[in-house]
Amino acid sequence: MMKKVPFQAVAPILKHFELSDDVVETVDPALSPEQLVAHLLKLEANIDLANFWAHALPMRESIWWACIGVSKRTDVLKPLEKQVLDASIAWVKSPTEPLRRQIEVLIEKLSNESASKWLGMAVFWSGAGSIAPIDNPIVMPAEFLYSKAVGGAVNTAAALPEWDGYKMFYKDVFRSAMDLANGGTGTVEG
Repeated sequence: MMKKVPFQAVAPILKHFELSDDVVETVDPALSPEQLVAHLLKLEANIDLANFWAHALPMRESIWWACIGVSKRTDVLKPLEKQVLDASIAWVKSPTEPLRRQIEVLIEKLSNESASKWLGMAVFWSGAGSIAPIDNPIVMPAEFLYSKAVGGAVNTAAALPEWDGYKMFYKDVFRSAMDLANGGTGTVEG
């Protein structure tokens, strides 16, 4: 059993997101998390596996994993995207409400095709504070909303801008996710 994903079966995790149509029929909800990971790797169902990790890891580890993924594409990040990445890394290390709100403002200027925007959305939707404007009544995000953004950040970083390195990218981020799931830092070499 993984230290940070303490489930005997994946059924409770799968309740929070949908597998793609071509994969869902091949998955038994009674599989262990390790078995599902192996199955999705074998199928090369990278988007599904990224969404699994986004929902399976605890909130801060999940967002940290997205930081790791987006960090692998710093060569193509624009200055504002790099600023969001840096602020998100700082927030994971020391989550504060002013920093979360600063990230909210920064991401408004980014397009939905930006992995950094999805990373910033994950921080903003983390459940650490209201998602309503500051002067409005408190509105907390839906459960696992941050996970949707984490999956979006990792999968967008893999795909955009288009490049030939996406398979190695997924291989690397999945190793990082497994390391995080087992209690590591997610920064694995090799």
